[in-house]
Amino acid sequence: MRSGFVILFALSVCLNGIATAQDYRNNPVYEDKLVGLADVLGRVHAIRVLCNGQGDQYWREYMRNLLDLEAPAAGYLRSRMVDSFNAGYTAEQSRFDSCGPQAAQLESDLSTRGRQLSESLASLATGITP
Repeated sequence: MRSGFVILFALSVCLNGIATAQDYRNNPVYEDKLVGLADVLGRVHAIRVLCNGQGDQYWREYMRNLLDLEAPAAGYLRSRMVDSFNAGYTAEQSRFDSCGPQAAQLESDLSTRGRQLSESLASLATGITP
């Protein structure tokens, strides 16, 4: 399920270069969805660290790449995304004491939410609604 989320978001990022004349990046809806995706990434990162240990930095690195692509310079959007990632991480970190079936289910649910956000971002970037 995680791989589908990654593939779909990678598609949305690749579409940045072929967008129409509409400047979707300055669209508040697009920015809100990016912030929502940052929250999901923070939450999934917390679960992965809980289940796999501190050495698992997969989603943190993914977030860094997302920031480099969508908000490379310091500013309001980048700050919102970082704050959202950190808030999501903190919320999930305090939720579980150990990795178990509930954490695995939440990771699956978050992957679904991340995929939905990625699809929505891609549709905003291309102007095509799913």
